[in-house]
Amino acid sequence: MIELELVTPERLAFTEQADFVVLPGLEGEIGVLPGHAPLLTQLAAGELRIQRGDNTELFAVSGGFAEVLRDRVRVFAETAEMHGEIDAERARLAAERARKELKAAANPADLEQAQAALRRALLRLRISEGLSRRRKK
Repeated sequence: MIELELVTPERLAFTEQADFVVLPGLEGEIGVLPGHAPLLTQLAAGELRIQRGDNTELFAVSGGFAEVLRDRVRVFAETAEMHGEIDAERARLAAERARKELKAAANPADLEQAQAALRRALLRLRISEGLSRRRKK
């Protein structure tokens, strides 16, 4: 088992034992099983999956970093929201607002900011619906 801690600046969002953890790395997903080699990695905004038996918990995280030790994972995220904590309507409105900002972007910095806001809003919306990027067979 892996001892997992998910921490944000505001709170300890989650602390549990897990069988398998998938982190949203900058260059793709990072899967962690018990006995993993030590690793310190920066995280992208994305989906954090925590598997315990047949159950999978989904979190929307936005950036941060993770420390992986043999049987412990510490995630220090800028934000972290479990699927049951996300207000789907608020996420939908944020996505609409970001789409409007994309159309109105006047320079590359505005465009990049609007794209990031849209990615975060769509991630939160998907997680609020309990949907993982990982399709079940």
